Amino acid sequence: MELKVNEYKLPEAISFNFEELKTQIAAKTEQYTKIVYTDDNIKAAKEDRADLNRLKKALNDERIRRQKEYLVPFEQFKKQIDEVIAIIDKPVQAIDTQIKAYEQIKQDEKRAAIESMFNDMLFPEFVKLDQKIFDPRWLNASFSMKQIEESLMKTKEDIIKNCQTLAGLPTYSHEAVIYYQRTLDVTGALAKVRELSEIEAAKKKMQEEEEHHLVPMPGAERLAELKKEYPNTIPVAPDKPEEPQMWVQFEALINSTQAAALKTFFNANGIEFRPIKIKEDK
Repeated sequence: MELKVNEYKLPEAISFNFEELKTQIAAKTEQYTKIVYTDDNIKAAKEDRADLNRLKKALNDERIRRQKEYLVPFEQFKKQIDEVIAIIDKPVQAIDTQIKAYEQIKQDEKRAAIESMFNDMLFPEFVKLDQKIFDPRWLNASFSMKQIEESLMKTKEDIIKNCQTLAGLPTYSHEAVIYYQRTLDVTGALAKVRELSEIEAAKKKMQEEEEHHLVPMPGAERLAELKKEYPNTIPVAPDKPEEPQMWVQFEALINSTQAAALKTFFNANGIEFRPIKIKEDK
């Protein structure tokens, strides 16, 4: 089957008074470019524009008419060729459908073989044969099962190596491994560790700043002064929850200066004290 086109003579070139018409129109339009239109002759300007547009339309209409005449035999030829092509397309589509169905069956069989190979390799439990592992190109006939096996082995080795590397991190190793097991993205896991480390550092810095800028307790300034005055008697108040208080009685052998210092200590530390009434012997 082949297309045999009978010899034919191409249409002759359309001839007309091209040079004469071109020269006349060029001379005429040259005059228009030199005219300066004013309020007095604006009407004439509109008439000149209309004349030129009519001439342009007449020329274009004649071109379109001739073009249609020339295309009549070609359009008939094109219509006949399209009709023959339509006849060919019908069996082509039927064959194409069968080829695609066959290829789909082969791809399904190959995918099942790949899944079986994957299961036999005993990947870590968290690894699934999904879009993170499976390469759609494997289903092409150009990829052999040997190449696919080598690719899967390399992937398994990389996953195990990455887990070991992340598990050995000095900080947030557990979080990194969990992230990697979920995503198989070692770069993302390391980025997660950096993020957690930055958050922890920021929290620590914030706590240090808060401790540094604590609002002084009542009497703290006075306590600092007393510590300088009595370095061996004024302790630093510990930072711990307030303990329950109780009344304690005691005696001390002190002089007046020491008594004044003891009173100052009680006042500075918020210790309430009171005199004890001594009962007189009857």
